[in-house]
Order: sequence, then structure tokens, then C-alpha cells
Amino acid sequence: MERVREGLRPLRPDVAVTPCYWGGSAGSTLHANGISVPGYGTGRGAPDAGDGGTGAAGTAAEDGEPDEDVELWGLLYLDPLLELRLVASESTARQELAPGSRPPGEALSSAALSLAGDPSLRGLLDAAGIGDEFASAVAAVLTSPDGRQFLRTPGAGAGAAVLARAFVAEAVRRRTERNGSAAFDGTARDEAVARIVTLLPGDPSDEAGTHRGPVTRRVKRLTGRLALGLASAQVVKRRSALTDAAHPAAGDVLLYLSRGAAIREIVAEAVRVAEPPVVLLAHSLGGIASLDLLVLRQLPEVELLVTVGSQAPFLYELGALPSLEHGSPLPAHVPRWLNVYDRRDLLSYVGAGVFPGRVDDVALDSRQPFPLSHSAYWSNPELYRLLAAELP
Repeated sequence: MERVREGLRPLRPDVAVTPCYWGGSAGSTLHANGISVPGYGTGRGAPDAGDGGTGAAGTAAEDGEPDEDVELWGLLYLDPLLELRLVASESTARQELAPGSRPPGEALSSAALSLAGDPSLRGLLDAAGIGDEFASAVAAVLTSPDGRQFLRTPGAGAGAAVLARAFVAEAVRRRTERNGSAAFDGTARDEAVARIVTLLPGDPSDEAGTHRGPVTRRVKRLTGRLALGLASAQVVKRRSALTDAAHPAAGDVLLYLSRGAAIREIVAEAVRVAEPPVVLLAHSLGGIASLDLLVLRQLPEVELLVTVGSQAPFLYELGALPSLEHGSPLPAHVPRWLNVYDRRDLLSYVGAGVFPGRVDDVALDSRQPFPLSHSAYWSNPELYRLLAAELP
């Protein structure tokens, strides 16, 4: 909610943004403390009141970089030191340091410790959502065994970009570990990396030591191995943690599709108390609930529905949308519908094909891999520019 308010405030200060939180009273919960999950831990605390559920807030480019770059970031978020190890092994295989020579990474390491003091970089890091974690991330990468090994190799002299990505990925990992799922701006992330490269010694245009060429091939091979590993023993060992992470969202979907009236009633009440004209701005499952509500009830005070990362068109095509069977048109009383999606968000869908003439699909590119792409809309300035122009 605060991200939405901050995004709209400078563009449309006239708009009142009010919450519609339904997760506390109508969201899913493990009523028997996970007794149905094999091996589930017994010491689980009560869910935080601020967690659970995806809300609908009242009132108010397909192309981009190559996919391999986004896939690399997906791996780096899991293992920020992966690229450093690969580049170090490639460089070591080509050339060893001469006896008595000074490691080329010393200048890089010294300059890296001063990065946090650059005001321009700090602004980019804050925009990317990782400003508070960056200094500790730099220290962690530089002092890690993989980081020290990388800085001793001949390839470190041309590896400013590799080191920059490791710093940023480690900061993202720390932020995600601290706050769970968060919205990160991929464009601000890339601009921060570019700024770091300009601040570190070396030729910014030198592509040596980056993830292209043989390193790219090795990363792609590792992708398959990583997927197999995550799908086997590690998942079983971490089933309790994975259940805690997955069940609020997945459970809410299942609960809504079975008994969604309570959620729709909370959205309807938020519309009732809002000052018209009302815009429903809804993310993910919130978009399904909001569309169902508008199909089932005539709410003339709602002038616009904006769904973000929503599965409503997909459910309709499956014949699983609660309010409308496939083949039935949207009722005439449903207001204008703006549907925002990201092709990298595997939980977002387009509606113009299944609801011809009734839905305007708008593509945004967060430049983030899935699943971060499902939340990254809220850190994308393009979303707020779009909303500012569309809100009544």
C-alpha cells in the first residue's frame, strides 16, 4: 500500500488510496497448525496480522534485455557468488599469476569498499530496494572464499561487471531473506550495476570476464542441475518452510475458488465506504475477486477496474472463474477493465482474446525473473505513469 501511495503521490496527489485488506478475516490459515503436512514442525507461531492474502486497493515492453540475462539474475539471486566462481575457474585455466606479481583484484577490492559513499549509487540502490543491505553485501562478497579467489585471478582486472552483479545479487538475497517476498525494480538494479562498474577500476567497455561466451554455456548447464537439485531432496528436507512460504498464497486461491463470498464482501464494503468515482486496483487473486464482484453485482460507483498480474482471464478460459462460465460474455454493467501483465510473470495473463472489446491489456517489463516478477510491478515507475493517466 505504501509503495502505491508513494508511486502515485507525485503524479496524482488528488487521488485517495485506501486499503482493502481481506487476508486477516477471510484469508486461508492452517487451522490445525499443519497437522496434515508430513514432517511439519510443531513450533510454528501464529501468523502475523500483516501477512496473508493479496488485496484489492480502492480508489484510484515486451522486448527488453535478452532472457539469458534475466535467467542469470535468477541464478545469482539463489547463489550470488556463482558467476565469480565460474569466471575465476575460466581465468585460472588460461593463466596463472607470475611469482611476486600483485593480484589485479587489489584495486577492485579497495574501490569496492568506498562504493556505498557515492550519492548517485545510493539513490539507485534505494530505488532498487536494496540500499540498506548493500554495504554488508559488498563486505560479504569480498571476504568470502570465492570472492578472495576471484580477486587473486588474472581475470579480476576486467571483472568489474561480474563483481558488481555479485554485490547486487547478495544485497537482494539479504533483503529477501529479511523481508520475504519483495518488489524489486529490475531497471534500477541494472542502472546500479552500471554505476558500480563506472566507479570500479578497469575499462567499462571491456567485456572480458563477463557472463558471455563459455561462462554463459556453463551457467545454462548449471541451470538444469540446479532445477533437479531443488526438485528432490532439498524440497523434502525443507517441506515445513516451503509450506509456510507457499500456503498463504496457494491456500487463499483454493479457499477463494471454494468459498469466495467472504472475500468479495470485504471488497464490496471497501467500495461502499469509498468516495466515488472508485477505481479497484487489484493484484493477483485480488483481481479475480474484484472481477467476480463486478460481474455478480452492479456497482455503478466503480468507474474502472485495474488488475495487475491477474489470473482471471486464464480461469475464465479454463471454465473455472466462479462468476462466469466460459462462453458467457461480460455483463454490460462491468466497468472498463485495464489488465496489466508482464510476460516474465508466469502468474499474469491477457484478457483481450477471451473478452474481445472489453479488456485493455497493457504489458510492462520489470526485467526481473519469476517469481520476483509477480511483485515487481509495484516498483516499476511505468505502472504509476500508466495509472496517473487512466485514473478519473
